[in-house]
Amino acid sequence: MTQIEEIAARLGVRAERGRRFAELTSLRVGGAIDWVITPDTEEQAAAIVHELDNAGIGWRPLGSGSNVLADDGDHHYVVLSLSNMKGEVHIDGELVSVSAGYSLPRLCIDVARAGLSGIEGLGGIPGTVGGALWMNAGAYGHEIGTVTENVRVAREGKVVEIPGESIQWNYRHTSFADGELLLGATLRLEKDDPEKIKARMDDAKSKRLATQPHGARSAGCFFKNPPASTIGTGKMIDEMGMKGQRRGSAVVSPVHANFIVTEGEDARAEDALALAEEIRERVRREQGIELEYEVELWRANPGTQINEDEQTQMNADQSGKEQ
Repeated sequence: MTQIEEIAARLGVRAERGRRFAELTSLRVGGAIDWVITPDTEEQAAAIVHELDNAGIGWRPLGSGSNVLADDGDHHYVVLSLSNMKGEVHIDGELVSVSAGYSLPRLCIDVARAGLSGIEGLGGIPGTVGGALWMNAGAYGHEIGTVTENVRVAREGKVVEIPGESIQWNYRHTSFADGELLLGATLRLEKDDPEKIKARMDDAKSKRLATQPHGARSAGCFFKNPPASTIGTGKMIDEMGMKGQRRGSAVVSPVHANFIVTEGEDARAEDALALAEEIRERVRREQGIELEYEVELWRANPGTQINEDEQTQMNADQSGKEQ
């Protein structure tokens, strides 16, 4: 039994090999993952990352994978899947407590039915609450950071609450540090008529369906809107005539030019990244603007990796399989 298997078994969580990012992300691309560990509760997740950190084993959290472009290489670290860490939504007056793995669209429906307003603009953003907190998701006049009372994070193996006001909530970026695991949050919303909230959600949904590539394999908006520009990134790319431009299995969406979509069973991350870099180069050359990625780029073999003993064991196991 490897060290990772021992940690997972001791804490009662599932540990799997043989998964690929192509199975776990909305772009349906990306290479092999050494281990995927799937906790069911916030407490389990906090305990797991503490053990992994103490063992010097690299890890990254993954929600629904709706904002991630993982490259095609072999990723030698643990992916901590939060897909099972949903729990129950607890509503106490205007306070709503929810775990990081809970679906953001589902949460928006839940609170709307309870007559709570403040996040209805986020209803069409695919992904989890944890992902929304990490990047301060926003749409149609709402940002999650503006209604966050506190965030639960993993510290020294425990679940710890930090006040929302202590966090910097910027445009698609927050002050959470790399290596910080977000476990859940309490939101402070406002009472309103459920029918009025639903009408605003329906309006936002209609706008999304009319302007975004519904049903295509995408990771949402690929680039942030540049602060110095008077027009959005999608319009900028469209005006350069790049809608429909293709690089292998990746295409600039003909519906919205700030979406890169992938096609085919053998789609590759390198195609999407090459197309994205082509867009950045043209915008840089023609507009003098440096586009920033809104999608998270996950490279194989980031700085912290599984330790040598673990890797040796895995290589031995793999050669055994190949024989």
